[in-house]
Amino acid sequence: MVELPAAGSPSTASVNLSGTASYDAVPNPAGALVYSASASRPVRGAVVEIVNGASVIATTTTDANGAYSVTVPSGTSIAVRVKAQLLQVGSGPAWDVSVRDNTQSDAIYSMETPVFSSGTAAIVRDVHAPSGWDGTAYSATRVAAPFSILDTVYTTQAKVLSVAPMAIFPPLRLFWSVNNLPASGDPSLGQIGSTFFTAGDPSGRAIYVLGKADVDTDEYDASVIAHEWGHYYQSVFSRDDSPGGSHSLTDRLDRRVAFSEGWGNAWSGISLERSNYTDSAGPGQVQGANLDLTAGVTSNPGWFREASIHSILWRLNSQIGFKPIHDTLTGPFKSGVALTSIHSFTAAFDAAAPGSASALASLLVGQSISAATSDPFGNAETNNGGIALALPMYRQATVGGNTTACVSNLAGAGNKLGNFAYLRFNLPAAANHMITVAGPLASDPDVTVYSGHPIAQSEGPGPTESALVNLPAGTSVLAINDFNNASANTCFTVTIQ
Repeated sequence: MVELPAAGSPSTASVNLSGTASYDAVPNPAGALVYSASASRPVRGAVVEIVNGASVIATTTTDANGAYSVTVPSGTSIAVRVKAQLLQVGSGPAWDVSVRDNTQSDAIYSMETPVFSSGTAAIVRDVHAPSGWDGTAYSATRVAAPFSILDTVYTTQAKVLSVAPMAIFPPLRLFWSVNNLPASGDPSLGQIGSTFFTAGDPSGRAIYVLGKADVDTDEYDASVIAHEWGHYYQSVFSRDDSPGGSHSLTDRLDRRVAFSEGWGNAWSGISLERSNYTDSAGPGQVQGANLDLTAGVTSNPGWFREASIHSILWRLNSQIGFKPIHDTLTGPFKSGVALTSIHSFTAAFDAAAPGSASALASLLVGQSISAATSDPFGNAETNNGGIALALPMYRQATVGGNTTACVSNLAGAGNKLGNFAYLRFNLPAAANHMITVAGPLASDPDVTVYSGHPIAQSEGPGPTESALVNLPAGTSVLAINDFNNASANTCFTVTIQ
């Protein structure tokens, strides 16, 4: 006699549940979203949960084809939930990436099948995220959007893993909402200003992504997502001394900003394996920008132009591959004393990949940048970009005396060429030193002290700034600016005692 389980008792039998997770991908080949060319693409590497009511009874992940397979109890009411999350724990490789709704208590996006019975035999359940586009507008839930964002991150991580297979990626949260629009204010209301990366979010490293239909959506703008992930890469694996701020291709920028944004643009092309950068906007998402990453700058190129930088880095990658660039950014570039710029990258690249130095030198000359490979401080640079006081790139400061440092607002304000003056000096031993920066009455100097990384900052009001700083032995750098951006030629007296 066969003894049957008592009524209500769980079955010990199990069945295989498998399927494929996919999403509607909307291409952006030239600046506008092309909904008519939408195609189903796999949701790669995502967390899959098999749920029974409020309980998670099994967990797995999709593979590179979006497929999943898991064993579940037979004869059980279940649903398949696919989360907008990449998760792998361990000593490496490891990552934790999630796409969340900043307007809904930072909840992780997911899609879920209707409840079904697992039955008594192998069963298949596919899960698909639709775009919500009806041919003229978004008329249904935009389920695919967070999975499109997640897939771009999957691609960028894969590029790093191709040269560093044991890489550990610290947690990254990407915040997207249909309410996220280009207006500053409260992120919980969708007022995020723009798509941007921040290392200072309360949750840790984060990327906020625009999603307001008919205004500016970035979920399908893979170039934009990859660019911001490039800043995450700098934060995690390399270094970024950029003060941030607004920037455009026509701006003459501070050296740190030009390199940071040029790197972000180049990285988008390197990681996505494309030669252009696209960004949709406007009604119907049919307006936007299409940037040729190979072109560089023809009028007034230089180390202060992000387009000069991105063309150099993109072309360098196309010639020699990503590994020498990765080795540079994670090695001597990260540990150097000079602040981040194309000059410090060049010196670091020469040390990390000397066999390819000539390839980089040729690209630098093509954008009117000094090809001297041994000096991270850019002493050989002769291109001032039309701002005379931008050179020399660093002035030697006198320890125990006075040094003059001048800034200019001729190229704009905040983070532009000439807005910062750079001084460097050497100390034979570590000691406390008083640093004083005094300017005219209309000025408000700020100063940051670096020694391979920021070690002190003084940003008080008024025309004089002072700070007692414990300085290490060796070379230190001061970056000085006028918060008021008062003049085309504002000079400070800098004293290091």
